[in-house]
Order: sequence, then structure tokens, then C-alpha cells
Amino acid sequence: MNHKETGTQYKYEELYDALVEKMNSGCWKPHDKILPERELCAQYGVSRITVRDTLKRLEEDGYIYRKQGRGTFVAVRQIEQKLTKLYSLREEFAAKGIPHTNRILSFETVTADEALARSLLISPGDRVYKLVRCLYARSQPYTVETSFIPAAVYPGMTRELIREHGLYGSMQTYNIIPQRAVEKLRLVQVSAEDAELLLIKPKESAIQIERTTFSGERCIEYTINIIKGDFFVYTVELK
Repeated sequence: MNHKETGTQYKYEELYDALVEKMNSGCWKPHDKILPERELCAQYGVSRITVRDTLKRLEEDGYIYRKQGRGTFVAVRQIEQKLTKLYSLREEFAAKGIPHTNRILSFETVTADEALARSLLISPGDRVYKLVRCLYARSQPYTVETSFIPAAVYPGMTRELIREHGLYGSMQTYNIIPQRAVEKLRLVQVSAEDAELLLIKPKESAIQIERTTFSGERCIEYTINIIKGDFFVYTVELK
């Protein structure tokens, strides 16, 4: 390969990485229209053919999509989640290098009614911490999560502890290790309140996941997640 070809290949890879970073960082959000080819050429100092080759590869890799006569747009990057083992989304995103964060919407102590008591295997009237969070990946909200955890298992649990360590990390400060979980998935329509947080329209379809988590035979968490329907691809291996 001659020097000219090497330089062209370098610019191609450099442009590809730069545009992917804009999408992964949330600078370019799903369904945002990206710059026209001529503007990309001027901004990055590359030729039109380099831009076209880069956009072609981005489309093949699922980062962008085109609309005839309207332009090129950022695609929703679905994340594969295998349901074959106990998982923490925080740890999964960290392992995949996906920027992520969460916002605690509320943290309060409530009294378990009969339905919640059955879910947590406790008695009606027992104290329970209720934690509501909105979780983000690539700067985009993807789930509204409501968690119920028995106060007797985590005496003195605080909002600050969860903010610093996450929910499962906070459990570990009490020497509680999640060992297994049961999940139920169903399709639901998003409420107006959750739709506002997820930046979608009310009554759009979403995936609801109910998780009951155990350490030994003790129930340590009951969580309901309302997840954007186009955000995850769930994979189950059958043998």
C-alpha cells in the first residue's frame, strides 16, 4: 500500500471512530439528522468519497439509517441482553463500554400491603424502601425502574448510599449477595408519567420486567422495570 492509500485509510478509520463517538456519547441522539456530506467533508477535512465510504459502513453496522429525500439519521442501537444468568445492567454496560448513568427520582419508606408482602415474602405492614430511578445509556433514558427492598434486610439504607454504589453495590455493603432471580416479561402500554421520563409518547409499547431477587431463600428485592421497546434485544439460549 502506498503512502496515499495509507493516508486515505487512516482518515477513513479516524472519521468512522469520530462519528461513532458522537453517537455513543449522546452528542448525536437516536433519530437526529446528521450533517450533509459536504459539511462532514469540510468539518473533518476529508474527501467526499471518504465520507460516503464511512457512512456506508456506519449504515451496515447499524449506526445510521437513510430516508429517501430526507437525509441520514442516527439509528437506535439495540443492546443484546442474555437472560441465561443473573445480571446487573450497570455492570453489563460497564463491561461493554457503554456510557451509562441513573437519576434517583424518589427514595422513601413505605408500608407493605398484601400484594407487595407476597412479592417480597414478608408480612403485611412491614417497612419497605421504595426506590424509583430513571436509567440512561448513551445519554438516552431507557427504563423507569421501581424497586422495593425490605427495610429489615438493609437497616439504615440511604439514598446517598445507592447514588454512590448503585442498588446491587449497596446490597454488598450489607454482605448481601444476589444469587438468583425470577423475571417475568410482558408487553405493556407506557403511562403518561413514564412516557415523559422516557421521551416517548403515552401508550407506546414497552417491555415490563418484574424481577424478584433472592439470596439463599431470602427475598432481597422486588423490582419493576418499564423499558423502551426498541432498546434491548433479549436472548435466551435453549438446550
